Amino acid sequence: MPQKIFSNIFIDELRRGLKANKNISFYEKREFAFSEENILVNPKINEAEVKLLYPDKKGNHDFENAKIIHEAYKTLTATQATDVRLWAYLAHVPFWDYMKKRFPIERQPNNKKGSYILEHWFIDGINPKNFIRHGIALLWWGAHLTYDEGRKDPYELTKELFSMLDYTRTLIPGIQGRNKNFSWALLEFVLENEKIFSNYKENKIRFLMRKLNYVGGYKSLSSISKDEIKILFSNYTNELGTIKSAR
Repeated sequence: MPQKIFSNIFIDELRRGLKANKNISFYEKREFAFSEENILVNPKINEAEVKLLYPDKKGNHDFENAKIIHEAYKTLTATQATDVRLWAYLAHVPFWDYMKKRFPIERQPNNKKGSYILEHWFIDGINPKNFIRHGIALLWWGAHLTYDEGRKDPYELTKELFSMLDYTRTLIPGIQGRNKNFSWALLEFVLENEKIFSNYKENKIRFLMRKLNYVGGYKSLSSISKDEIKILFSNYTNELGTIKSAR
């Protein structure tokens, strides 16, 4: 079946209401109400039957769900994956129950509920920072940017990505993270140097990203291979051993 998506008119209507902190009651119901006139179809994308894992005492299962959603929509192109109408539909219809459990609205103050829904159920413009806030788009994009079919486990880097919230907050939104050579090099370097990153991991990764930002100021990172980037990282091994807090 062709993939259903929401119309721009319907999305704009919902977003206007939420910006005014209205329409909150729509998100407190068991099912999201919409009519067929709010729906379009994209014949170039096949609809997939997907069941995501719900958050439980063991965690949010973001890595497992990233694999599930990426496998289901593996043929999705990067261009198709920037269609905000697709992600809005997926969040509101097939993954409605998951979204309500993963991003519980009732825990938010009443005056913040509208903005909270806008942040996780919608994407405001084609900006990487907005995609990684979206409850479903983050899962697909995280897997897409780290999937490496040349590895024994193609999702090994994906697992590392979702092991720490700071990766998704700082790596994916930046130009570096969207450069596969850089993101793969960083994640591989961390995996290959487990002892170095056994403590103060977040601070050490931020340190490496700042250092490579400096390199990017005079040399295009897109022209450097993954292995060359890893060599650059290894030059900071001694400094990494001294990091105990943010620098």
